[in-house]
Amino acid sequence: MACPPNNDDVGEKTAVLQGDQETLNKEIAKAKENPACLIIVRGSPQGHRFFLTQNDMTVGRDPSADITVNDSNISRKHARLIKAGPMVRIEDLGSSNGTFINDKKLAPGQQQELKKEDMIKMGTTIFKFLPDGEIEILWYGNLGSAAHTDPMTRIYNKGYLVEALEAEFKRAKALHTEFSLLFFDLDHFKKVNDTFGHDAGDYVLKEFSNLVRSNHLRPKDVFARYGGEEFVLLLSNTGAQKAAEMAEKIRASVEAHPFLYEGKRIPVTTSLGVAELTSTIESAQTLLKKADQALYQAKQGGRNRFCVAG
Repeated sequence: MACPPNNDDVGEKTAVLQGDQETLNKEIAKAKENPACLIIVRGSPQGHRFFLTQNDMTVGRDPSADITVNDSNISRKHARLIKAGPMVRIEDLGSSNGTFINDKKLAPGQQQELKKEDMIKMGTTIFKFLPDGEIEILWYGNLGSAAHTDPMTRIYNKGYLVEALEAEFKRAKALHTEFSLLFFDLDHFKKVNDTFGHDAGDYVLKEFSNLVRSNHLRPKDVFARYGGEEFVLLLSNTGAQKAAEMAEKIRASVEAHPFLYEGKRIPVTTSLGVAELTSTIESAQTLLKKADQALYQAKQGGRNRFCVAG
C-alpha cells in the first residue's frame, strides 16, 4: 500500500527548488559581469584566471607581459590577444615553441578567433578560453580559490602568497615600478587563546581577516595568511609612504574594532612592518625578510605600531 503524499514534504521540496533556482539566477547574473578569460588547466597555478580586460594583451614569460606565466618553455613575448567586442583573436608572436589551438599550431603572425572552451597550449602550460559572461568562469574561480585559500580566514594562503610575491617582484623590477609589502601579526595572540579559549582565538583571526579585507584592500592587493597569527599584504604600484599610511589605517581600525565573542570584548591590536622595493634588493625573499625585520622592530618598540624598514 502506497504511503499518502506528505504535503509538508512537497512544500519543503518546492522551497528548496525555488532556492536553488534563485541561487542559479544570481550566479548567472554575476557571471555576466565577468569578461572573457584564460584559465590555466595544466600548469601553475592551476585554476588561475587571467581576465581579458584590455583590447590588446601580450602573453609571455617576461614580467612586463600583460599575462605573465612562469613557464621556462614559454617565450618572453609568446602570443598576443586582440579583443573587439565579444570576439577575441590570438596571434603567435614568433615564439620558440609555438602556440597551439586544440593541438593545431599557429603560424607566426597568424591570427585565429577563439571559441568557447578552445584549448591553448604554450610551452608546457595549457589554457582554456571562456568568452564574456560564461557561468563556468565562476566555477573555475571557486576551483582556483579552493587551492589558494586559507580554510579558516578565507583569504589567500602562504602557497599562493609565495607565487604572487615572486611574480609581483619580477614585474616591479622589470618595469621599474613601486612595490611594497606589509608583514604583520596580532599582538599577544597566545594570551587571547589562554584567556578566552581557542574558539575565541579562531574568531579573532576570522574577524580580523574580514576587517582588513572588507575595509582596506584595493582591487589588485594580495592579502594572505602567512601562518598562525601572521599576515602579509602585497601592495603593487605603492611606495613606502603610501604603504605606511595603509599600515596606520589598518592598525587604528583594528584597535578601534569591537571584537566581541560570547558577549565578551577581546582586546586586539596589531603590529606591522613595512618594506619597499629598492634597487639594492635582489630577491622577493629579501624584501619579505626586511618587512619581517621591521615588524620585529615594531614589536620591540611596544607593539600596536608600525615600523618602516631602514
